[in-house]
Amino acid sequence: MSAPDRRRLLAAFAAVALPDFVAAEPLPLIALPGDVPAPDFALPDLTGTIHHVSDYRGRTLLINFWAVWCAPCRRELPALSDLSARLKDAQIEILSVDLGDSTDRIRRFLADHPAPDLKVLLGDRTTGEAWHVQGLPVTFAVDADGIIRLGAIGERDWRAPVIERQLRTLHRGADAG
Repeated sequence: MSAPDRRRLLAAFAAVALPDFVAAEPLPLIALPGDVPAPDFALPDLTGTIHHVSDYRGRTLLINFWAVWCAPCRRELPALSDLSARLKDAQIEILSVDLGDSTDRIRRFLADHPAPDLKVLLGDRTTGEAWHVQGLPVTFAVDADGIIRLGAIGERDWRAPVIERQLRTLHRGADAG
């Protein structure tokens, strides 16, 4: 049996996630079906250091795709930075992948909207295509084995306890295995 097609996986994810958009409570991450491996990438951060998804094997990884021009992305970035700080003790890493803005534009944005605890990576259209990102923001949680387990289409409240619990549970599941 072959691995599920990423496009079908994301379509199933959207079908499950869309009814939640009307919920009054903070939206959790959605559990994704199947064992879809996270696509690897080689992306620089703002200092030029190259990051690969595969560098984080053995740890839980949250990858958030965003852009400076995206209003929901800008709103959630400070809370995502706060979540990163809270999860450092758990060895859960957060990568914030900008899809297409110039380094200068990102630096100017971050000067006015600091996100000190985020690793901001410079992605592009190819990165978005590999991850089948069709709108922003989009976020995926990848387990220690490199499998995409949770996801979110659209803005989330990254300060919501339910999301932190989900990530810590995913990470503990890796420790137990």
